[in-house]
Amino acid sequence: MILRERLSKSLSGFVRFLRTHRRGIFLTAWFLFVFAAGGGYVYLAQYFSLPIINPLGSSDNEPVITLADPMIKETVQPISGTFYSEKEAESWQGNRPLAVMIDNHVLARPYHYGLQKADLIYEAVAEGGITRFLAVFHGQNVDKIGPVRSARVYYITWALEFPAYYAHVGGASTIGSPANIHTYIAAHGVLDLDQFRLGASTFTFGGNVLYNGGMVLSHINYTSTKKLWKAGEALYPGTNKLPNFSKWKFKADAPYDLRSATQKIPFSFWGYPEAYKGEWRYDRTTNSYLRFQGGAKHLDQATKKQLSAKNVVLAHMTDNPAGDGTGHRLYTTTGQGNAEIYLDGVKILATWKRSSLSSRMKFYKRGTSTEISFNRGLTWIEVIPK
Repeated sequence: MILRERLSKSLSGFVRFLRTHRRGIFLTAWFLFVFAAGGGYVYLAQYFSLPIINPLGSSDNEPVITLADPMIKETVQPISGTFYSEKEAESWQGNRPLAVMIDNHVLARPYHYGLQKADLIYEAVAEGGITRFLAVFHGQNVDKIGPVRSARVYYITWALEFPAYYAHVGGASTIGSPANIHTYIAAHGVLDLDQFRLGASTFTFGGNVLYNGGMVLSHINYTSTKKLWKAGEALYPGTNKLPNFSKWKFKADAPYDLRSATQKIPFSFWGYPEAYKGEWRYDRTTNSYLRFQGGAKHLDQATKKQLSAKNVVLAHMTDNPAGDGTGHRLYTTTGQGNAEIYLDGVKILATWKRSSLSSRMKFYKRGTSTEISFNRGLTWIEVIPK
């Protein structure tokens, strides 16, 4: 009886205490709950790919600050330096890079697909001031790439940096010419993926590029990374694996406050035609460069968005006529020369160096032996003839 009275008295006192201090108790309990839930969330985020919300919010002038990546990305793609998760990296770790010739005639630009997903792009004059691209794909699966165009010797030399499967539709073939791609391919053991050899199983016909009232300028051919990897392994069994090639150095993007507000990079190759004069414009928020050519935005038709690059390089190389009675050119792609590198909204005077066809072209601060570190992502190299 006495015990029951004591328990009843204690319970009554506890109830009065709760009523008297209910506000403080509620706030304490809420604080403990938030602290425990927040700590648990941060701890488990790295294991379950949970996003971390930015408590600082955003402003009108600055981008949202990402405090943590939504998933663990520790595997570095060797060409672009981009981080991938272990699962994402499975799609490229067992594959050889792909180097694909892309048409850049002004009439072919409405048919550009897949360029934004490349890891590295070279642009150089093919003939008459008209440029073509060599787009190197490796880190992403791309369902549609093109329009694929014909080969030239100097583009092959850049494919040999990795060395990549080299995809194209025919090419310069003047007998006895130093620009003859077939002689060059045989002499250098190029892993050649020619549309003339592979046909419709690897390259899909997409129509014709027409000019002057219906004349055929070129045929449109598209391909994909899966088709090219499959064709490469079929033609050269055992070769579809990641080669051991030298890597560039990479770094983190500059903090927002240290980036330039604006920057424009106008450039040209021969000075004509006007349609092949280009310009890159810096975007501070994304820390990337937006591409223009011929005064218009350059779009990837796969996304309908303007092409962009994290790094832009103007590399000056000696070019000469092939001397075969055609308009074919030859570039000196080994040795060294001047370059300008643009990243983080700043310009860096540089020197490119490449000791042999089997080595990578690398870039150094001009007048020093300090190798330049690039931002992670697509790099676009404009090869300016001198």
